[in-house]
Amino acid sequence: MNYSLSWTRQAVKELGKLPKPIALRIFDKLELITEDPHRTAERCEGYPWYHQRVGAHRAILDINDADLLISVRHVGPRKKVYNR
Repeated sequence: MNYSLSWTRQAVKELGKLPKPIALRIFDKLELITEDPHRTAERCEGYPWYHQRVGAHRAILDINDADLLISVRHVGPRKKVYNR
């Protein structure tokens, strides 16, 4: 049972601003976690979202177990992505 991956417009925009090798690395990592997102994604402290670490960058995720859906909310450098 794999989860489906959906991207918000904001996440697509943020991914497009990153250098191509980093963006591809993030995209590939998120495709890998569709098998079991809870194995590597960690809960954001005090929020209902999860974050996935990809080097110095993070992806903020909303994981819906009932619908088997992972929604990518934000993508960016670690220092900036948590300020949203």
